[in-house]
Amino acid sequence: MVYYAYIDDISDGSSPRYIAVFASRAVADEWWRGVSTNTKYSDSIRRVAPQFFTHDVSKANAASSITDTQAASSFFGKVFFRLLSSDVGFSVIPILDLVDHVSGNLFFIRSKVSPNEYWYCPGSSTGNVTPNSKVYVSCTERTRFRVRLITERKDTAGTIMIGSDDIAITLTSTNLSIRVSRSGHLIVSKNPELGLKFSDFVNGFGVATPLLDNECHRENVKELFKTDDGEEWELA
Repeated sequence: MVYYAYIDDISDGSSPRYIAVFASRAVADEWWRGVSTNTKYSDSIRRVAPQFFTHDVSKANAASSITDTQAASSFFGKVFFRLLSSDVGFSVIPILDLVDHVSGNLFFIRSKVSPNEYWYCPGSSTGNVTPNSKVYVSCTERTRFRVRLITERKDTAGTIMIGSDDIAITLTSTNLSIRVSRSGHLIVSKNPELGLKFSDFVNGFGVATPLLDNECHRENVKELFKTDDGEEWELA
């Protein structure tokens, strides 16, 4: 889905202000990673909120980043900047109710297609979880997880996670992390799974048929497993 953001100038009252139009939210976050790690643009562009940036044109113009081969030229064709003229009506962009993908924050993880289905680890609310316990999807229970860069350091705190990032998903009540068992099921372990990507939330996890109880009635949980052709999940 097309994603919009305001870019305001903070150098003076007459320099360019823009509406940035990104091919998707993921592209916006990836563009931000590109400019925020570039010496020239990181000194100019600030991310105030997911849909609001500022730039200091006296240092660098955000709109120039996609034609600068030393910055974010790979995003040419994935984003464009519409100049906001001061002598015409102000354009209002669609404002989205977003959860910011900040590394180290706490999140519920839910199905994008069925938002009432959440990841759930039994016993996590009290910390009564043992290693190798399975993680499920439930319509009635949910667990809060910490999602972070697996190489998170003090200087990367607050980083906006993007698809190519290696991540760790950990319980908040005990020092256990998501791993993938030999059978492909998601379990918790003392050590995080190596190789998990933030992009795995797009299609890297799937669910199995609902479990049956002793009387062959369907329970309200489904087993969660790692796959290359899963469904989309979102952080909430």
